[in-house]
Amino acid sequence: MSMKGSHWYQKNLIANQYDAKRFSKGGVLIDTQEKQIITNFIDSIDGKKILDLACGTARFSLLLADLGADVVALDISKPMLAIGKTKAQNSTSSDNMTFLRGSAGDLPFADSSFDIVLAMRFFHLTTVPMYFFLEMLRVSREKIIFDTFNKYSVRSFYNWALPMNSILHSKSHISQLLSCMDVTIEESHQDFIFPYGFYRNLPLSLSKPIRNIDSSVVSTSFGQSISSVSYWSISL
Repeated sequence: MSMKGSHWYQKNLIANQYDAKRFSKGGVLIDTQEKQIITNFIDSIDGKKILDLACGTARFSLLLADLGADVVALDISKPMLAIGKTKAQNSTSSDNMTFLRGSAGDLPFADSSFDIVLAMRFFHLTTVPMYFFLEMLRVSREKIIFDTFNKYSVRSFYNWALPMNSILHSKSHISQLLSCMDVTIEESHQDFIFPYGFYRNLPLSLSKPIRNIDSSVVSTSFGQSISSVSYWSISL
């Protein structure tokens, strides 16, 4: 099963710019918030065996390994994995991490190999999420955590103009897909009225007050309905 961007992410230039472009300036706020959401979704991280699917440059893998998890960081991009490995070498938790190149559609693991499967910044690359859900479900014992970009949000107005436009999913569509499987939605967290690209193009000093406004709006029922990202935690 192919995905959007499978060739895009093989480029050394894209991999080298990935962290600097996405998680600097106002992007720091996104990175901090997402890491907080992930850790809130997991009751006890220490000792868990976690698959970080489509790990990119390993920002979540490193966080989870630092918190005591045994992490397998898997990605289809060789350049991304190389950067992640370099980061791990400078980490005190490198012994808790294994890097592996592979496809999310054909995971090289036995059934129920992991306590938790994490798939962040992934489902915007596929028009057939059910295919990948089933593979994630196969290798997980306890929980799957993932995010989706929302169809009915500000992102829909500019998504077409991006170099590799994302696939947007409605929250109701994802809920319906999950209802077809033997899983329970533990939590669905909606966030970021202003889309990611808005923050990472602004200096941090300007992004902070805007983020405060964003957080106030997203806390309302209207803000929940137009949020640009949904973060999901499902239990098996």
